[in-house]
Amino acid sequence: MKYYIKTILFTSFIVLFTGCQQTQPPLYLWNNYVESSSEYGMKGHEKKVLEEHLLELKKIITQSNEAKKRVAPGIYAEYGQMLFETNKTLKAKKYFLLEKETYPESSVFINRVIRKLYGEES
Repeated sequence: MKYYIKTILFTSFIVLFTGCQQTQPPLYLWNNYVESSSEYGMKGHEKKVLEEHLLELKKIITQSNEAKKRVAPGIYAEYGQMLFETNKTLKAKKYFLLEKETYPESSVFINRVIRKLYGEES
């Protein structure tokens, strides 16, 4: 009798946890963002590291658009901020506005960033 109870419990356990397996693809593409961001955080003053992180962000944006997925939250804004820091101010503003358009809940923050960087409302 104990054998049957253990078998039933074990089978129930397996069925329960295999049902929890993620079957949908991830919502956002992150590629190597974590590694790139960490490297940039540690060695951001090095031009090569800055350029590599910029390329990674651009790659995430491009691949997300090609896969018809929304760009992950904050990626447009971070890319815009890095473009601004490299004196590509007009291009940077485009990405701040894309962040606000994609994630309307970021409007207050992005408007404040634009006001501070450009001295204007958007």
